[in-house]
Amino acid sequence: MNIRKVTFKDYKKIKNLFSRNNLKILNFDRWKNIWIQNPAFKKNWVKGWVLEDKKKIVGHFGSFPTEYIFNHKTYTCSVLHGWVVDKIYRSQSVLLLKKFFMQTDSDFFLSTTTNFTASKIMTALNAKPVPVESLNYSRFIVLNTKNILNFFLRKKNIPFSKLISQSLSLLLNFIIKKKLDGWKTRYSIKNISKYNKIDKQFNLIWRQIIKNNKKILLFVRNKNWLQWHLNFLLKNKKAWVFLSKDNKKVNGYSICIESSDNKDGIKRALLIDLMLFKDTTEIPLSLINANIAEAKRRKCDIIEFRGFNKLTNSYINYFNPNKKKLSNNSFYYKSSNTKLDKILNKSNHWYPTYLDGDTIINY
Repeated sequence: MNIRKVTFKDYKKIKNLFSRNNLKILNFDRWKNIWIQNPAFKKNWVKGWVLEDKKKIVGHFGSFPTEYIFNHKTYTCSVLHGWVVDKIYRSQSVLLLKKFFMQTDSDFFLSTTTNFTASKIMTALNAKPVPVESLNYSRFIVLNTKNILNFFLRKKNIPFSKLISQSLSLLLNFIIKKKLDGWKTRYSIKNISKYNKIDKQFNLIWRQIIKNNKKILLFVRNKNWLQWHLNFLLKNKKAWVFLSKDNKKVNGYSICIESSDNKDGIKRALLIDLMLFKDTTEIPLSLINANIAEAKRRKCDIIEFRGFNKLTNSYINYFNPNKKKLSNNSFYYKSSNTKLDKILNKSNHWYPTYLDGDTIINY
């Protein structure tokens, strides 16, 4: 058995590893650009490690850098990406995680796609779940009852599921339409503009975000980082941005993406960011409502919300979303920086969203 650093030449073997474990991997160009186009990437940055048995890659653990700001200070974060090990070698998984935590060029480590089994290994190596209660739940609004009912009935192996879902969905769709029309009347979107690209105005917006959120740890949301994260999705019309403007002044923005899960057949819209610069409920409610309407226009089955802080969640709750308990909190972190660790232990210093970590990398 051998553990060594990942190189770009390993892609085909890593792809085979993912395939053997029924997991998707990005095409080579997108996979390579996780590092090549990454604003914080340097030549000496370790892209991850592979576990080999007689030159066959039987395990992979990716790592890429991101940047965060807290109280005007920039911190480097190592993000876990693509932790996959063939079944008969999984007793060796912890060795890859140890390599990850041994890096010395990061202020803290973050995993945002941690499953239940991985969370146990994380905890054994003193990593902790991000202390935000909303990460234990998925909240969502159903936009297409027929598809959701059909999925639920199939999952429960109920006979005549299509016929039942068609009958019930007629009534439920009427109720949903009434809700959507009501929100449209109550929450005006006249000052909401849709954008399909990230441009230099986001550098100005980022300065405003920093000014308003000194005591919150935030993934850097300037032009370069947002382009790195979202350009592929925006170009392929799988993401959209709404800005709330008043006399050309930006008062808030939201970012949403769409995702189709081939396993369950559900088309989702995910609210991945919501930032506000004016103390009013009108702006966040208008932005959320605009995203619900856009998700419906795109024929999404549900729109999902996860993470955020208490204030943002209070705005989301205006729309009375459904709430589902998750098997575990998938956001885990670790820091050897004592001062930073004390900051990260407090929930009010976090604003976790799908922008963090590698949550949307494979979308």
